[in-house]
Amino acid sequence: MNILVVDDSVVFRTAISQALSEVPGFLVSKTCSNGKIAIDFLQRESGIDLVILDLEMPVMDGIETIKEIRKFNKKIPIIVFSSFTTQGAEKTITALQTGANDFVGKVSGNGTIEGSLKMIRAELVPRIEALCSKGKASNVSQTKEVVCEISKAVDKMQIKPKLICIGSSTGGPEALMSIFKTLEVPSSVPMLLVQHMPPMFTQKLAEMLDKNSCMSFSEAKNGDVLKPGHCYIAPGDYHMTITKDLKIILNQDDKVCFVRPSVDVLLNSVADNFSGQVLSIILTGMGEDGANGSRALKEKNAYQFTQDKESCVVWGMPGAVMKADVGASVIKLADIPKLLTMVSKRI
Repeated sequence: MNILVVDDSVVFRTAISQALSEVPGFLVSKTCSNGKIAIDFLQRESGIDLVILDLEMPVMDGIETIKEIRKFNKKIPIIVFSSFTTQGAEKTITALQTGANDFVGKVSGNGTIEGSLKMIRAELVPRIEALCSKGKASNVSQTKEVVCEISKAVDKMQIKPKLICIGSSTGGPEALMSIFKTLEVPSSVPMLLVQHMPPMFTQKLAEMLDKNSCMSFSEAKNGDVLKPGHCYIAPGDYHMTITKDLKIILNQDDKVCFVRPSVDVLLNSVADNFSGQVLSIILTGMGEDGANGSRALKEKNAYQFTQDKESCVVWGMPGAVMKADVGASVIKLADIPKLLTMVSKRI
């Protein structure tokens, strides 16, 4: 895999090149100090398979660089570096909305090569590997997906769901924006959403979705009571659970599947308190978070769906649910708004 690194910091350019050189099959073919140089290079040269991009740069920043890249290359994966600040979170959400595929929090490691190398090995390398393996999930059957017909799937629902749960990770913000921007009427069913993101980022995601959808969105707060037409997003670094009386309880228990918030924690909580009244959708994302919770929901006769492999940035989470054999139906990303609308209109 040939990689282009774009960052105005020589420390980070050096650290990224050194860390990625340790991974078999990875080659940093070019480094650039700003987006303008990167655009000129990409338009002249072919063969770059992935772009790693800083958001804060002189001459042409990360957001403008993404916009320019997407004018002539819609498919090349782009991973952005983001600072853990309110402004950094806002820019990251904009970058994901503009066309970036994933992001990594930029921890300076006290400005040393060694500190930066540690962060890159732990955070950046797994994301590159996940994007490299798009369309695959480890140990998951590679049999052809059968995409469901929405009207038939809804007709089979004997009980109208009282709760909708959505889980997503890598590629999730773009998928969520696609779903809720095209939703024509607010859902009459409350929704709970887990998106793997750090603190501040989930709040900015909620604000972005709230601004661009007919539904209302908010970062969940401890004690919130669910309301129809509203989607509650688990805050970064907190698991979100639900009680029988539709009250949200947040906690900072141990990470599950290496993440907090976790989709498994939410779905297991829902399974403990509801029976046959739940619809779940597992969207694009790396890892297996959501598979164990989906097994619990199967025992309660929940209606379960996974995003189709073709439209996923990473098919890890949906693939893990399919491997779990919980009877989930495969749904095209473009059909999810229709599903939500039809479920909402059921009596």
